[in-house]
Amino acid sequence: MKKIYSVITVLLLALSLAACGSKTLSKEVEEGTNAYQKLVQAETLSGMTSKMGTVIRADGSLGLPTSYEGVLITYTSRSPEIISNEGVVTQPNQCWIESRDQQGEVTFENLNDNWPVVLDVVLTYENQSRNAKLLFVVAPRTGYTCDKYLG
Repeated sequence: MKKIYSVITVLLLALSLAACGSKTLSKEVEEGTNAYQKLVQAETLSGMTSKMGTVIRADGSLGLPTSYEGVLITYTSRSPEIISNEGVVTQPNQCWIESRDQQGEVTFENLNDNWPVVLDVVLTYENQSRNAKLLFVVAPRTGYTCDKYLG
């Protein structure tokens, strides 16, 4: 009888300890979910995507946000000579397709003049981070057209 009583006592103690732990875990999960939702909200509502989908035809700042309601936003450009990490545009002096390696001798007319530029974005909030990518299209300076591409 004492063995059964001891086993029941140990089981009840184990269950009560497990129940206490689940509340802490639940709170941590809830906090993590709230932080993630804040990161998604910052990506959606901060305005960082407002220039996407249009051709940028002038030098100057894109006005990219660096924070949004406590979320830190950082950018890394894959073409910093065209769009800097701070979001400043400098139009290139040649068309995009002519900057590529030309292996042939056939001339192609009216190919894409505009430069695709990707910015890698890291949003950070309460030790959590979310990665995003922004694609911008930048036109070359006025007067530059694709008339020299050899395919």
